[in-house]
Amino acid sequence: MKKQLSFLFALFLLINCEDPIDIELNDDDEKLVVEAYINWIKERKQTEQVVNLRLSSPYFDVHSKPANGAVVTIEDDEGQVYRFAEQQNTGRYLAQDTIPYTFDQSFTLKIQYRDERYSASESLKSVSSIVQIDQDEIDFFGSASVELEAHCFDPGEERNFSYFEFISEKLSAPEYNVYRDDFSNGNEYYGFLLSSDLESGDQVRIRQYGLSNIGYNFWYLLILQNTQQGGPFQTTPVNIIGNIVHENNTDLNPFGFFRISEVSEQIYTIN
Repeated sequence: MKKQLSFLFALFLLINCEDPIDIELNDDDEKLVVEAYINWIKERKQTEQVVNLRLSSPYFDVHSKPANGAVVTIEDDEGQVYRFAEQQNTGRYLAQDTIPYTFDQSFTLKIQYRDERYSASESLKSVSSIVQIDQDEIDFFGSASVELEAHCFDPGEERNFSYFEFISEKLSAPEYNVYRDDFSNGNEYYGFLLSSDLESGDQVRIRQYGLSNIGYNFWYLLILQNTQQGGPFQTTPVNIIGNIVHENNTDLNPFGFFRISEVSEQIYTIN
């Protein structure tokens, strides 16, 4: 009985002697986060013209706030201005007119938000068509997995950069590959997906997006950072620098990227 009383008394002291510990996190001030893209999908001859704006949030916050009330435009080399309108305070801005499909023409994104001005310039880059999709089944660590290869032919007379995107309802997240033609210039190349979640009858949307050189560098680092598995010597993730700048103060540069791509798209059904 004495031992039980001594244990309970010690436990009481331990619980009541605990002091709360407040950890101060070095949360930066809110910054603008920009996801801006123009996609020209050549097989369907359709465009996607979207600018998503939100505010950065502290590390442990699950939700981010949309950046409402911004003035968003894109201007071409000839001074033609295309205006974007926000959709019901969502921070999602859509073009009010279709922006013309012109290779290598420069386009400038301009954003005015909370009396701050931001801008970025990019040009439309062509992309090779996805001409063939191969499917195979392989044993991956004892589990049967579906492998898809989306084949293309690289034009030999130019430098090419792109990334592949695989999306399906059966995948927990999109899968990406980046490509540059350093070792396959003028030859066949492919993007690939390996998944144990796909079954016969499932559909996969496969896209390849044309990129500029700076766009390739950004997407390479972004995909690398988001696919690393970690470990005792893993580098700490950092904010990747995009191509959008604050027009007066580089310390206020937003996060994100402005991309313009020709896109090749195929919808594939698993056999």
